[in-house]
Amino acid sequence: MKPFDNRPIGIFDSGLGGLTVAAALRRTLPGEAVAYLGDTARVPYGDKSVDSIIRFAHQDVEFMLSRGVKLIVAACNTVSAVALDSLKRDYPDEIILGMIDSGVRAVIDSGAERVAVIGTRATINSDAYRRGIHAVDRSIRVESIACPLLVPLAEEGITGGVIAREVFDTYLGRLRDDPPDALLLGCTHYPLFAAALADYFSGKVRILDSATACAAYTARFLEEQKMAARPDNTPSFGCFVTDLPGEFHRHATRFLGAPPGRVERISLT
Repeated sequence: MKPFDNRPIGIFDSGLGGLTVAAALRRTLPGEAVAYLGDTARVPYGDKSVDSIIRFAHQDVEFMLSRGVKLIVAACNTVSAVALDSLKRDYPDEIILGMIDSGVRAVIDSGAERVAVIGTRATINSDAYRRGIHAVDRSIRVESIACPLLVPLAEEGITGGVIAREVFDTYLGRLRDDPPDALLLGCTHYPLFAAALADYFSGKVRILDSATACAAYTARFLEEQKMAARPDNTPSFGCFVTDLPGEFHRHATRFLGAPPGRVERISLT
């Protein structure tokens, strides 16, 4: 008899961005329970020091473990790039998945010969995506671009229009004359800009969504490890934040495409 595991999947991010991963997981794995943590009191992580990011990530993992999750998805490219090795070293008995491996796989599967990776300063400075891609195929040309203003825009719901386009011009304007084959959205907030970015490049650039790639990666992992929930499982979805639960509830509806239900404020320190 095939074993099942109905415990929830734990997902954490510095704020709302990881909800794009939660939404993709719920579409891909509708029978899985999810516990989501947004560290909204300290968002964004991408402009923090490495030491701070690692400390915050450890606190996030401790909270997720207190919820009895079966695995943890660090749905934050900054944490995945900067702190994942530390987390795996300090929690050797826990399953902690990050965003980098799934994003790299999306690039390889796309067949792109030239790719631009966009993300927070911390993610880009880590060089994690370029190193990951070149570990598989050194012939792929990789250009990494920090786009720090996109996170606050996404949090405010400004994902298109004149303001978003001006920010695109600031970071990506030079790519319009010589576009890459693909653009990897190396931040979980960035899938909200996918349609606007496709339009910005006039459909000439393939947009690779790391959130969808992470959901597919997690689904394969659960199947291979025989950790999926029972087919008849009635899933729950719980949201926890460190600040402003009311604001989180309002904005989360946009990220998820539906109201998130109950949002509980917690403390990590």
